[in-house]
Amino acid sequence: MDDVADVLIVGAGPAGATAALAALRARPDATVRLLDAAGFPRDKACGDGIAPHALLELEALGVRDLTAGHQPVSWLDLRTPGGVRVLARPPRPNYVIPRKLFDARIVAAAVDAGATLVQHRVRRIELRRIGLGDEVVVLDGEFAGRVLIAADGANSVLRRAIGLPRNPDDQLAVAVRGYAVEHLDDRPIDAGPAQLIDMQDQAWPAYVWSFPLADGSGRANIGYGRLRSQLSARRQLWGELERLLPDQPGADLRAHHLPLSTWRPRQPDGRVLLVGDAASLINPLTGEGIFYAVRSGRLAGAAAVSPGGRAAGAVYRQALNGSLGRHLRHTSALARLSRHRPALDAALAAAGTRPAMLDRLVDVGLGDGLVPAALLPVTAGTYLRRLGRRAPSSAD
Repeated sequence: MDDVADVLIVGAGPAGATAALAALRARPDATVRLLDAAGFPRDKACGDGIAPHALLELEALGVRDLTAGHQPVSWLDLRTPGGVRVLARPPRPNYVIPRKLFDARIVAAAVDAGATLVQHRVRRIELRRIGLGDEVVVLDGEFAGRVLIAADGANSVLRRAIGLPRNPDDQLAVAVRGYAVEHLDDRPIDAGPAQLIDMQDQAWPAYVWSFPLADGSGRANIGYGRLRSQLSARRQLWGELERLLPDQPGADLRAHHLPLSTWRPRQPDGRVLLVGDAASLINPLTGEGIFYAVRSGRLAGAAAVSPGGRAAGAVYRQALNGSLGRHLRHTSALARLSRHRPALDAALAAAGTRPAMLDRLVDVGLGDGLVPAALLPVTAGTYLRRLGRRAPSSAD
């Protein structure tokens, strides 16, 4: 215990690496250790979609050139279970970059900033007192830190170790991802590459996606996801993906969990901070998690080096609530309404005719946006009319 890090981070994905960058930005003399079970570069099952919101977070920490070698994907092709289709071009383009490359670039930036990367699989956590009563977090009897940031993903060992349960099955999605030849279908020739999200009526909420890598290879990231509560066996995912995209036989198929933000554990006081997937920060409308990962990582990294390590959890919880609390309440409410499929159809149909409203809706799904007030009467009204209640008006 002679070598106690100021910040110990488990998981070197976007959340953990961003936390390291933020801690070192706030305190350049801090000792920051990043532990990960894998060596980098390593693959990570994901849709590979990188929203501009996440890139802006990383640029603010001095990380640039993350998109090198990949062209922007400027279009979204959205289709609802009821057949509404919107082909939209948001103000800022998205990118599709394999996580093997994207994550390695962020980790390299964190190491360049002064973090130490160690390959180690964590199995045990404990609190110990050293010296004159100073308390530290110890992992496997080998690594010690004044503050621990848990960025170890959807199946977080550290989250379980501090007594927090996993998401219930109706708030946990499972998806399968693969790579195939880009799916062009019937888009207008001048629309260019588009991220296809085709929401499925069967087992709703569920959707299939095809995201072009736009790296000159002609390949796309394809996948299918649905709630764990609607799934009897993971092999169903493979079968549905093959049925929905029959012309795109996928290679390198891998499944992964998505703990939705509609059910999140309360960030505890103390020295252990939960970020990214470990904190159940996955957008319930889109399955997007990288923006949440880097935003929560940035806030946790800053909190970890704030005065008084014992209070880091409370400092981080307050910062996270101030930054994302209102947005998360909006996404939770909209996710509940969208379980009623006609409400989702009505919302996207309305947004498709109003570019400004659609742009704000995209910010809800990919960043920290709020549901446009003008959309609420449309969405909630459809749902309430089904229940035989009065729909809200613009004056409500």
